[in-house]
Amino acid sequence: MSIIEERIKDIHKNYIEVICPYILQYELLKNEFPIEILNEIRAVFTHLSKCYLSEDVSIKEKNLLKAEDHIKRAILDCYKYICMIYNDKYVEFEKNYKRIDLSLVDNGEFLPKLLEGRKRAVELMLEARESDLAITSDNEIGIDEAYKKYEKAFIAYSSVYELINNSYIKLEHLKKKAIFKDFITIISFILGIVGITLSIVFYFFQCH
Repeated sequence: MSIIEERIKDIHKNYIEVICPYILQYELLKNEFPIEILNEIRAVFTHLSKCYLSEDVSIKEKNLLKAEDHIKRAILDCYKYICMIYNDKYVEFEKNYKRIDLSLVDNGEFLPKLLEGRKRAVELMLEARESDLAITSDNEIGIDEAYKKYEKAFIAYSSVYELINNSYIKLEHLKKKAIFKDFITIISFILGIVGITLSIVFYFFQCH
């Protein structure tokens, strides 16, 4: 197998083994197909087609390089958009459990891990977004730098998402206890108001 064939094989391997699972993950979380990633995939196979159809070695090399760049951009976009979904999921998590004392989960170990992981993920995502400015169509170094930074942000956000998912049963248990406690508090308040009202009524009738 020639070097060119090896590189083409790597492109297809990245598509099947890396991009497709990420697209599936995105669809499951967002319930829609990532159009931006689709555009990169279309570009990849456009350049692969030009590579196959040309007999000119320089044209083959040029289109192969562009296909490799687009496959890298597609993976970068997978990282970026899944990170954005994870961030939305975290905001949703905060709303769902805002009245829960998270310091009670895992003997107090959950909350520090969550806050530190979230802080780290946001910092890495900001760095990655800043690196977008260095990406141009002919700047391979800029793409490589952005790719590495988005990969780090993706790993950080994935860790936070996994931490929350792994603690789901414990979180729901605490949430139900909190709801029950609120219910008892409300009932106690209502009974208190009823008691006071009856006392006032009783006193009024005694006086008359």
